[in-house]
Amino acid sequence: MRLVIVGLDGLDPDLVERWRMSWFKQRLYGRHYVGLIKDLYTPILWSCFLTGLNVEKHGYSLSELKEKRDRDAFKSRLLYKLYLLRKRIPVKRLGLRKLLIKLGLVNPYPGSVMPDHLLKRTFLEELKARGYSVAAIEVPGYNESRNEYYRVKIDELVTAPFRERARLVEEALEDTRERIARAIEYVDRGYEVVFVYSPLPDVAFHMAVKPGLNVKVWLRAVHYSLYRAVEELLDLAEEKGYAVLIVSDHGFDLKNYYHSEYGFWSLNIEPPSWWCINSILDFKEGILKLVMEHEA
Repeated sequence: MRLVIVGLDGLDPDLVERWRMSWFKQRLYGRHYVGLIKDLYTPILWSCFLTGLNVEKHGYSLSELKEKRDRDAFKSRLLYKLYLLRKRIPVKRLGLRKLLIKLGLVNPYPGSVMPDHLLKRTFLEELKARGYSVAAIEVPGYNESRNEYYRVKIDELVTAPFRERARLVEEALEDTRERIARAIEYVDRGYEVVFVYSPLPDVAFHMAVKPGLNVKVWLRAVHYSLYRAVEELLDLAEEKGYAVLIVSDHGFDLKNYYHSEYGFWSLNIEPPSWWCINSILDFKEGILKLVMEHEA
């Protein structure tokens, strides 16, 4: 069975119900537990989704992720070693990193990509190895190149006027539309697995600190705009006979203002009897079975 996966960062199962956002509900839908992961950090959670493993126990904890991301930011290993050496010298900041960024020797927004031994254990790589045509668009932990920009901007804009924060959300929406357009091309070409990721609605949640009623109305409107951005892909995939999985890495708790311990998922088909999703670690096996079922 051909499959389209739409990853929506931070789509919360409770809010889908409370705010009556039935647009995201397909034939079957539910929630999955992510609280077994220590750090509910987006690249870590999607890495768990991809591998079926708690990657924190396999060399990809938050500290290991940040160290790898720093290392990957440098265009040469020598520069990175010199940077580490410089950090040990107790003198005032010289602005060398900014200079290196300006010279194009350091990427200011490096992606978070798993080490090779975990990449090989993703369902995407396992399907590729079996000869399936697979497309992955900006998937955290796997091949992202743009998402770190939003994480950095969230930190920079958290105290900015709301208008500036809302502009970042509009930028993320436009970026999502471009990603969806690429996914549509892969579906048109008949790729067997297409996985596209959006940093929304999570970016919007982080830009709406402790929201009042007006901002909550805005947040719901962002969710609807997000649905409209992906709607064409969902319709095309269904028309061409794809299974469609909408899934989030976590939800968002507006009271505690932090990622919640449950993500959302929905499927446009009646799944086989073995389909059972309790935690984020269950998706890999289910997806592999779904795609490869005809091989049995």
